[in-house]
Amino acid sequence: MTFAAILLGTVIALILGSAFHFWKGGGLKWLIVFNLFSVIGFWGGHILSNILKIKIISLGPINVGPAIIVSLIVLLGGYWLSMASVESPSEKDKKHN
Repeated sequence: MTFAAILLGTVIALILGSAFHFWKGGGLKWLIVFNLFSVIGFWGGHILSNILKIKIISLGPINVGPAIIVSLIVLLGGYWLSMASVESPSEKDKKHN
């Protein structure tokens, strides 16, 4: 895989992460976290599709179809897990009373 293919795949993953951040909102920390989730999921999906010999949508040497699907799954899962420990102020007040 060439440097250009790695760069293209990373840019696609960063676009997905940024679009997810635009949809869900948050500060700079969440933008970085969403982009990290997206890049990990994108390249994980690409590697998994190479191992399983799945070729749905290819863009040069990159298996974009499975990579985007796994990237979105990791984004949604990471978002869900990161929000699991957040409590609203009313819940904190109920625990202290």
